[in-house]
Amino acid sequence: MFKPLICFFLFWIGSNAEQYTNPIAYNAPDPWLQYYKGYYYLVATTWTNQVGIRKASKLNQLVNAENTIVYTFDGHTLWAPEIHIIDGRWYLFYSACAPNTEDVACHRNHVAQSASDDPMGPYTFMADLDDPNDQNFELDPSYIFINGNQYLLGSYIPDVQNLYIRPMANPYTPTGAKRFWQVRPTTGKNRERTSTKVRNPYGRDGKIFVVYSASYCNTADYKLGILEFTGTDPLDSTHWYKHPDPIFQRSDANKVYGPGHNGFFRSPDDNEDWIVYHANSDESTGCTMERSSRAQKYTWDSNGLPIFGEPEALGVTYDGPAGE
Repeated sequence: MFKPLICFFLFWIGSNAEQYTNPIAYNAPDPWLQYYKGYYYLVATTWTNQVGIRKASKLNQLVNAENTIVYTFDGHTLWAPEIHIIDGRWYLFYSACAPNTEDVACHRNHVAQSASDDPMGPYTFMADLDDPNDQNFELDPSYIFINGNQYLLGSYIPDVQNLYIRPMANPYTPTGAKRFWQVRPTTGKNRERTSTKVRNPYGRDGKIFVVYSASYCNTADYKLGILEFTGTDPLDSTHWYKHPDPIFQRSDANKVYGPGHNGFFRSPDDNEDWIVYHANSDESTGCTMERSSRAQKYTWDSNGLPIFGEPEALGVTYDGPAGE
């Protein structure tokens, strides 16, 4: 009797992505990462009067990349630098203190401009972004476009730390006063104790979000919350909805503490969304230069909200961004 021969062929399909492990950079708190023309550019807090950028063609190469100084300013204690390309030039937004000041509450927001479309600069000072008659502590500037209009985002501390948005004609010219979001600190381990650090992710399906860090960076409970633009006027705080629960927080199982002060970038093939953030590997390190930069891919839920998941453990190998 004839019996058919049935053959089974097994094919293994591997990933072409380069693999990486966290951290992607040591001693690099408050990270901001951009992928541009074949390279990753990572900028982070230095606590000095200089800004450095790490450049690499692969995410896994950043950990050994030189932190090249691209800008030196007259002042001290650089915090939270970001680079944004606007109208063909890169702009460096940062917080720093003026010369001959000591208390960290001397921080104000500033912007410098690159000489060309090269993220490595050089950069020259353009403007102070604070109000001359306002002596309150402000920090962590970011920049966002909404419906074709430009806005500066920041953190402001007249009494209790809060978040603000300010209309801009261009990256160095404010056109109106700060408007404050109703993001006041609340209590409890899983909610804000002090709202800080503003970051804007990629929206999806027309949605716009602002992700902010919450609690105090000196604690293991530093985390991320999210605001969603639900109206028509970005300057009206009632047109923003504050989601009540944190969207990214500590993982005791993975020994990741205080994950916060994040940024966002797209994979080289422009098909994946990634988050970059800093964190500590123990509960007591706090707001020091020991914080390391880390990255991981994130997804979206059916309502168009980002899903960041749990912060990944150090030393675990993952597929890097698609298209490397």
